[in-house]
Amino acid sequence: MLPKRISTSRTMIRVTTPDDLKQIHNWLSYPVPFTEYNMKNPLGKEKDGKYWWEQIETQDRVHYSVLLLETKEVIGIHAFISIDWNKHIINNMGIRFRPDLCDKGFCTETLSTLLKSILASGIKSIKLDVSAINPRAVNCYKKCGMSIISDAWYKHYGDPIDLKNPIWAVHLQHLKQEKDFWLRRHYIMEITKKSISSHQNKN
Repeated sequence: MLPKRISTSRTMIRVTTPDDLKQIHNWLSYPVPFTEYNMKNPLGKEKDGKYWWEQIETQDRVHYSVLLLETKEVIGIHAFISIDWNKHIINNMGIRFRPDLCDKGFCTETLSTLLKSILASGIKSIKLDVSAINPRAVNCYKKCGMSIISDAWYKHYGDPIDLKNPIWAVHLQHLKQEKDFWLRRHYIMEITKKSISSHQNKN
């Protein structure tokens, strides 16, 4: 059974509630080139009309909210998605933090704690895919013990790409232009019981 509540030095991590969703719904927007990760992006809606992060009752998912200990504000969400309960594998994740609190170390602090606890509960492997043009996220996951095991190219649905803009030019190696759309590289990352032990020994 996955943990229901964990604490870090600055946060409380617990299973997401309907009241948490109301706070998340009011988060501000992310800056270019990451506006596609906005919580109210229409592309994030499922067939039932709910956003992916609202799917807290789905059987193959477990969502955790991150709350500040001092104020109890919801500042982040870790969604463990496509869980194969028979094989004890988590096949993907969705992670968001309140835009004004990114780069404060909250993701590394809470994700590393969650990964250790979930793997200790009996899960054998946790995977996710992350856009290669988001090096901040890639580095965070590496700090938490995850490793790149492969890559894949997906159609880009985010902000319009303009290679004259330095924001996009630095990511050229992760972009491919087709006739009327762009492809974007994603890394597939994984952490296992064995690899987390090795990571802990190194640190």
